[in-house]
Amino acid sequence: MMPNKTPRKTAPHPPTPADSEVETECALQLRKIGDKWNLRQKILNLISKLFCPGT
Repeated sequence: MMPNKTPRKTAPHPPTPADSEVETECALQLRKIGDKWNLRQKILNLISKLFCPGT
């Protein structure tokens, strides 16, 4: 090896099936959380329109 050159990095290994399962489960959980927050925000918007029609 030359003194001024850095060694090459090895290519990252392809994700294993367990990794992709974890990623899929995480994505599903995040989507559920997002849906709950979206519903909560819609309810709050509806309540604010009912009680504060001028805004």
